[in-house]
Amino acid sequence: MTGPTLPPSWRWGFPAFALVVVALATYLLVGGLGTVLDSRRGETREAVTDPRSPGFEAFVEQTWSMLVATEDPDGELVQVAVVAASDRGGSGGTVLLVPVELAVDPGPDGSGCDGAPCTIADHHRHGGLADVRRAVVSVLDVEVTGATLLTPDRWTSLAGAVDPVPVALSGDLVDVAADGTSVVRFGAGSTRIPAADVVDFFAHAGVVGGADRMDRQRDWWRSWLEAVGSGDPTANLPVLDLDVVRLLDAVAGGRVRVPVGPWMGAVDAPTIDQARLTDVVVAMFPVPIPRAPGLRPTVRLLNGTGDHSTDVAAREAVLRAGVELVVVGNYRTEGAIQTRVLYRDPVHHADAEALAATIGGGVLFDELLSPVTDLTVVIGSDFTPGG
Repeated sequence: MTGPTLPPSWRWGFPAFALVVVALATYLLVGGLGTVLDSRRGETREAVTDPRSPGFEAFVEQTWSMLVATEDPDGELVQVAVVAASDRGGSGGTVLLVPVELAVDPGPDGSGCDGAPCTIADHHRHGGLADVRRAVVSVLDVEVTGATLLTPDRWTSLAGAVDPVPVALSGDLVDVAADGTSVVRFGAGSTRIPAADVVDFFAHAGVVGGADRMDRQRDWWRSWLEAVGSGDPTANLPVLDLDVVRLLDAVAGGRVRVPVGPWMGAVDAPTIDQARLTDVVVAMFPVPIPRAPGLRPTVRLLNGTGDHSTDVAAREAVLRAGVELVVVGNYRTEGAIQTRVLYRDPVHHADAEALAATIGGGVLFDELLSPVTDLTVVIGSDFTPGG
């Protein structure tokens, strides 16, 4: 017995329909895949590893830094230095001395001298190294990687490898005993400071030739790091597995800056030159650690010109706007003419406008922009270093 015969329209129509469906699915699959592969947004491409090539991007490494506080034999704070490396490859860095007499407001938690403004030295008496770090960070508006406290014995060990360090004095530094007797502690001229006397030299309150304690401390740091950097810095530092030793090794291996200021006014009541402080901090911290993470818009900075001579100026201009730098690299194509700030979330429109006003550029909304950061800056040929 035979089954019912299918009508011709079904016998030939269904296979034809199936072929059409398969062909259409194949077309859509290939076309869709091609669209994804050819797309410039959300695409997966071969990684660009050359920092000079279009399309290269990398997350930044935050500046390696440390607050170095020095106590005298009585436990009083006599020096605060913030040391920051240009990079971890031994390219140099900066040592910024902060006067211990500088008055600093208490922190938001009320830390300080019973909730009232007081000097950094008073913060030290109140809460030790933790309060000193909190006070200095509030002044710089930048966090440091770490903090360490050096006593006279620790300085003797740290500085002893290149002992003594020559420092030029325009006059004698004199100690006066309780009975009024005067004794020359450090003589005028090119005097050599033994490692065991480093803290006494830091702490001496004498002023000679108009040079106060901060000037002498700067001279010592310059001379010491120059000595450490002559030859192999590792061999000129003690063999100690300490972060401060490793940091000083990296800093002494290149160009070292010990800037003057940005402090003004009397030695016993210094004030801050805010414009100068901003200049120093921006140059000192290529990629600063935010003092309060999450409160500033994050930025992806891309060079769209192919000319990398403006990279440093562009980075500094962006940082002056008070943002957090997260990614740096190059735009996918070269030849960008206009500098622009792009955003993908309308909530960051005001941030984009403020940043564009600071660096000089336009604002553009792009809902398909990379979500890695809040804002993306593309530097064009119209970018002018310094505004």
